[in-house]
Amino acid sequence: MDYLIVTNNPLVQEQVDIKVEFCSNLDEVMNSTRNKVHAGYKLLTHPLSGSVKPVQSPYKSIILGKDRNNKQGHNLDYDSLQIIESALKKVEQFKKNHSPRKYPDSILFDYQTIDFSLLSSGLESL
Repeated sequence: MDYLIVTNNPLVQEQVDIKVEFCSNLDEVMNSTRNKVHAGYKLLTHPLSGSVKPVQSPYKSIILGKDRNNKQGHNLDYDSLQIIESALKKVEQFKKNHSPRKYPDSILFDYQTIDFSLLSSGLESL
């Protein structure tokens, strides 16, 4: 299986040995993940993992896997598609009810650390 992490967390980009697709924000992470699922990847971690609300934390990392024999992406994983589509809707709902926040660097680092911790537990199960 080929693994990919889609993230906007700079801490993840620095700390992992798995292929990383770095995004600029949460919306890009979610949309890129959906596009990867359409290209034959399967979600290995939930896009809304953790107890932090989707728009409360500015960072998100999602692990995907793709069977090496599925190079052309012919095998769409419908469970993964349903999960990412539901997550996208949930993020949009939260965005309607919450205005964007500006966090100091120390708080941003805390959110990076939380996201990295969640990702690390997912990586342990690979």
